[in-house]
Amino acid sequence: MAAASAANANDPELPKQAFLEQIGVPKAWETVREQTGLTIAVVDTGVDLDHPDLKANLVPGANLVNPNEPPDDDNGHGTSVAGVIAAVGNNGLGVSGILHKAKIMPIKALDHHGDGTEQELGDAILYAVRKGAKIVVLSVGLHRYSPYMLDIVQYAESKGVLLVAAAGNDGLSLGAKAAVKYPAAYPTVLAVGGAKPSGAVDPRSNPGSELDLIAPWNVFTTAIGGLYKKEEGSSMSAPQAAAAAALVWARFGGLKPYQVRELLRQTAKDVGAAGPDGMSGYGLLQVDRAVRSALKADGYEPNNEMKSASRMLLGSELSGALQGAGDHDWYRVDTPYDGTLTIRYEGLIAPGAVAPPIRVTQYTDGARKSAADTKLASRSIDFDVKKGQHLLHLELLNQSGDELPYRLTATFTIKADPYEPNDRSYEAYTLQPRSQHVSGTFHQTADRDWFAVTFAQGGKLSLSLDANTARIDPGLALQKAGESLLLYDDEGEGVTERSPVITVTPGKYYIRVHNAISSEASPAAGTYTLHMDYAPKYEDPNEPNDKTYEAFMINPGTEYIGVIGSYSDLDWYQYRLAAPSLVSLSVTGVPKDIDLKVELYDKRMKPFAKANTGSSGKLQTKEQQLTPDVYYVKLTADSPFDTQYYRMRLQAAELVGGFSDVQNHWAEEEIIDLSKRGITDGTGRFRFEPGRAITRAEAVAMVVKAYKPAISPASQSNRFQDVPASHWAAGAVDAAARQGWIRGFPDGAFRPDQPITRAEMAFVIGYAEGVKPKQPQTNPFGDVEINDWSAPMLSEMKRLGLIEGVQPNLYRPDRQASRADFAVLLHRVIT
Repeated sequence: MAAASAANANDPELPKQAFLEQIGVPKAWETVREQTGLTIAVVDTGVDLDHPDLKANLVPGANLVNPNEPPDDDNGHGTSVAGVIAAVGNNGLGVSGILHKAKIMPIKALDHHGDGTEQELGDAILYAVRKGAKIVVLSVGLHRYSPYMLDIVQYAESKGVLLVAAAGNDGLSLGAKAAVKYPAAYPTVLAVGGAKPSGAVDPRSNPGSELDLIAPWNVFTTAIGGLYKKEEGSSMSAPQAAAAAALVWARFGGLKPYQVRELLRQTAKDVGAAGPDGMSGYGLLQVDRAVRSALKADGYEPNNEMKSASRMLLGSELSGALQGAGDHDWYRVDTPYDGTLTIRYEGLIAPGAVAPPIRVTQYTDGARKSAADTKLASRSIDFDVKKGQHLLHLELLNQSGDELPYRLTATFTIKADPYEPNDRSYEAYTLQPRSQHVSGTFHQTADRDWFAVTFAQGGKLSLSLDANTARIDPGLALQKAGESLLLYDDEGEGVTERSPVITVTPGKYYIRVHNAISSEASPAAGTYTLHMDYAPKYEDPNEPNDKTYEAFMINPGTEYIGVIGSYSDLDWYQYRLAAPSLVSLSVTGVPKDIDLKVELYDKRMKPFAKANTGSSGKLQTKEQQLTPDVYYVKLTADSPFDTQYYRMRLQAAELVGGFSDVQNHWAEEEIIDLSKRGITDGTGRFRFEPGRAITRAEAVAMVVKAYKPAISPASQSNRFQDVPASHWAAGAVDAAARQGWIRGFPDGAFRPDQPITRAEMAFVIGYAEGVKPKQPQTNPFGDVEINDWSAPMLSEMKRLGLIEGVQPNLYRPDRQASRADFAVLLHRVIT
C-alpha cells in the first residue's frame, strides 16, 4: 500500500480523465494509490506489451488464441481496459490508471475482432486463478446462461478470487429486452454498468437485477501503439470497479471477495430511486469512500421489521448477519412472473462449529405463505410465487446470543406455460387454423414447445417468433406431418425470427419454438410470442419461372411445391453447388394420371439426367457426382394439374474425402485419413456408413490393409467353411487367421457378416498391433470383471492408452461396434 503526498499525479493527460473525479479517485489517492501485493488478470484482446504507460505494471500473461505468441493486443480493447486500471501514474507521461503501480496479467482470450468462445473465456478464468490472480476483469459478455461457466465462476469464488464483469452495452439497441450479460449476471460476479458524466445511468448500459454498481461510461485511456484515446462502454466501467477492489484489498487485506463486493456496494453513491435497483444496482462507484470506510457486518440494517425490509435483487448475492435470537432480518424481492423463487442460504460459521437452526418465511401482501427451517449451514429453499413483491423473514430458532453472519442469494425460475406438456411433437398443443398470437415460456432446460394445426385447405402461412428478453434467441421450425422439419434461425438474441411466406396444403402441420441461444438452453425469465398469420389460398409459389432466366433458386434438403398450371407451363429451378457433391432429385405428389418429366442441365444447358413419374406419381433421379457450379432443373407434364401440389426435393451431400456421409461426423478426420492411406474405400456409392455396425469381414479387411501381412495365392484356401475363396474378404480373413489375429467359431465357421462387439474390436486390433494380453489384478472397467474373457486384452490396451470407455469407467464390451468406432480405434493405434 502506498499513498502520495499530494492528491494529484503529474501525468499530462490527467485533465482529460474526468471520470476519475467522478468516482473520487484523487481523494482516494490521498489514502492509497498502489497495489502490488496482488495480481489483476485482464481477460480481453490482450494488452499493448510495449506501451510506455503500461509495461512497468505488466506481469507475464498468456495468449489463449495463439498459444505460441505473447498476449499482445491486436484489437485495442484490452489495452484500453488495462489503462483504466493501471496506466503507470505520476510518471510524467500520458494518463494515470486508478492504480499507479500494479501487477496486470494480460490474458488474450478474444481475437482481433474482439470475439471469443465461452470455452476460451472459461479457460482464461481458470488460467488466471491457477496463476495466482486475485482479481479477474472480464469486459466481455454473452446473453447465454451456462452451467459450465457458472461452475468456473463458483470455483474462482472458492479460491478467493474476485471476478468483475461488464453489464453490456445494449440498453438502447435492445431497449426493454436488454439484460445484464453473463458472466456479470452470475451472483458472485461484480456486475458493473455505465454512468453518464452527471452520475445518472447511461441509457446504453444493460439494466437488470444482477447489477451491482455503475461507473463512468466515458474514459480517456491508453491505446495500442503507445497512444491514448477516448473510449466508452460498460467495458470501461468494469475495470474501474476492479481497480477500486484492488485498492480496498490494499487497505483491508483480510477481506474475502464477497466482503469486497459488499464494501463497494455499501460505499456507492445511491442514484435514481432510493436503494438498490435494476438500473444502477447499489449506485455509483465511490473509490474514496471504499478505501476509507470499514465494512459493516450487515449493511442492510435497520431491517428488523416488515415495514423496513431491505431490497434484495434477484440474481445477486448479499451478506448480512443475525445478531442473536432477538434480531430479525427482513428483505423484499420482486419476481417478474409467476414461478419459483429460490433462496440460497449459507451460514458463515467457523470450521467444525455447529450451524444454529434458522427459519426463512415468505410473505406476500402481508400474509404468511410458507416457511422452511434448516439446521444446515447451507441450503436452497424454493417458494412458489406469483408475479410481484414478496417479503422474506430470517430468524434464529434458538436463544443463542451469538452473531450468525450469512450469505443469501435469490434466483428465479419462470413457471411452465399453460400449453405444457408439449415438449415432443406427439404432445403438440392443438391450435385452430386461423391467424393468432400464442405466448409461452421456456421454463426448463432445453425446453421445446410444439404446436399442431390442421389446415383443411391450402393457403399462405407466415410465422414469426419474438421474445421480450435478449436471453432468448427465438428459434422457429415448421414441419408437415411425415416430412422434414424446416428450421428458421437466422437472427440473433432477442431479435424476431420470421419464416418466409409458406404455401401450405391441406393436412397437419407442426410448429416448434425454442430458445436457440444454445442447444441445451437454460430456463429464461422471459416470454415468447408466436405470431401465426394464415390466409387460405392456392397457387404456385414459385411463379413466374417459365424461362431459364426466371429459374427459381432452390436449396438442397428443402422441399418445394408447385403445380403445372397449363399445357405450356414450364417450371425452371436453379441450384448452386459450392463443393463436389452427390446429387439426386425426387418428386412426389403428382396425380397418377399425369406423367411429369424432370430434366437436369448444366449451366451450358447440356442435359445430363432425366426421369418421368409415369403412372406412379413420383420419381427419383439417379445420384450424380457433380462439381461446383450452377445447374438447372426443368419440370413439364403431359397434362396440367392444379388440384394438388407436386413436391420436389433436391438432395446434395457434399463429398468429403470421397464420402457423402461423413461430413461433420465425429469420426470424419480419422475416416478420411484411413481412406487416404488406402485402408478403407467405404461401402460403395460414395458411402462409408459410419453409424452401421461393422461386420467381422469388414473389420478384418481394414486391419489387414493397415498392417499389410503377406497374402499369397495359397492363402485363398477355404480355411473357414463360410468363407470360400470366392468371398470378397477371403484373402484378408486367411491372412489374419495365419497371423493369429482372429479365430473362427467351434463349428468351423467365421461368420463374416456378423457384427463384431467392442470387445472383439479391441482383440482384432490389439493382436494386429502386437499387444500381449495380461491378466489384470483389478477390473479394467466397471462393466468388465477381472475374470471376463476379454479382461486381459482390454486391461493391457487401456494401460497402453489405446482404448477408453464410452463414459467414465464403462467400456460396454458387448455393444456392437460401428464402422466409425472401428475406424477411430484403428486410426488411434496405427498413428
